[in-house]
Parts: sequence; structure tokens; C-alpha cells
Amino acid sequence: MIFLVFFSAKSLMAQHLSIGPTAGIGHSWISTDNENTNNKSRFHPAYNVGVKLVYSILSNWGLSTDVKFSSEGGTRGVDKDNKTIARINYLRIPIQGIYFFGKYGDKVRPKISIGPSFGFVVGGKNKEYQNGNLISSVDIKPLVNSFDIGLNAAVGANIRVCKKTWLNADITYYNGFKNINTNSAVNNKNRGLGLNIGVLFPLGK
Repeated sequence: MIFLVFFSAKSLMAQHLSIGPTAGIGHSWISTDNENTNNKSRFHPAYNVGVKLVYSILSNWGLSTDVKFSSEGGTRGVDKDNKTIARINYLRIPIQGIYFFGKYGDKVRPKISIGPSFGFVVGGKNKEYQNGNLISSVDIKPLVNSFDIGLNAAVGANIRVCKKTWLNADITYYNGFKNINTNSAVNNKNRGLGLNIGVLFPLGK
């Protein structure tokens, strides 16, 4: 049994296992079935920070997973002074299959990836503004479901900065599948577009 565990660990190291910090910024919004001029979606800054693990199975194929704090949600309203801001913070875990173009030794390797993303609500606020004044601020947790799931897709590149160390950059799009509201009569889903950048360091030799 000990030999099997040791052999498996050695096999993983031989197939390019990397880990490193990652962070991103972008725009998130909440889809609705009731789109109108009084409920117009507006820019809502989103950000995330965490750790990424990448396992290269073959020269052109790999798997990745992140564990990160992701601040999402959406802003809706008539204008910048009359709006509702739903800030939803998640512990998010995306799992993606990756296809790398080119060869492992190339300095720049473009890539595409896709896979499910799981989100667990950890906090946030729902704020309402009228004429630029804050009139309401409540905890978001009672208003949204504690779990979210959707599809995350990305295009990007890995850029080698030194031996086996890579700068990792992705433009990502997230499409939520699950109604985020505890009120099932209102059908809202998470959406997001962003840029993520990180550095990947090898595990093992």
C-alpha cells in the first residue's frame, strides 16, 4: 500500500503538477426575466483572489481547480443615483478541462478551458439608493440560495517566465444555471466576465 501511494505521487510529479496564487477583476451581473428601463443592469465591479492547481496529463491536455474568494452580484437601477446593489460573496471552486496549443517547451502556450464552477455564499450586502442616498442595507444571505452552480469558460495563455514557472492569464465567462433567489417566483442567475492572472510554480522536481 505504501509503495502504491509513493508510486502514484511520483507519477503525478512526473506529469507537471503546478500550484500558485491567482487574482482577477471584471464585471458581474444578475440576469432577470423582468428587464425594463427601471430595472436596467449597470456596471458592477467583481473581483476574486485564491489559489490555482494545474495538473498536465499530457503535452496538450490538463485539469485545473481553484479555491478562491469571489465577490460577485449585480447592480440594477434607473441611473447611478437610483439603484440596488447586490454584493454576493462566494467561496468558489471551478474545475476545468484545459487544452494547451503548441508544445510543452514553448515559451507561450495559448489555451482554452471549460468546466463547472461551484459557489458557496459566505456573505454580502443588498443596498438600495435613492437620489444618491443609502436608504437600505441588509445582509444578503437570507435573500439568496447558499449554493450556486454554473459553467465557466476561458481563453488565455501560459507564458514561461523561468524554468517550469508560468505566468497564467485568462479571459473568463461565467454562466450560472441555478436561480440564486430564495424567492422561487423571481428567477435570477449569476453572470460574469473577467480577467484572471496568476503565477504557477512546479510541485516536486
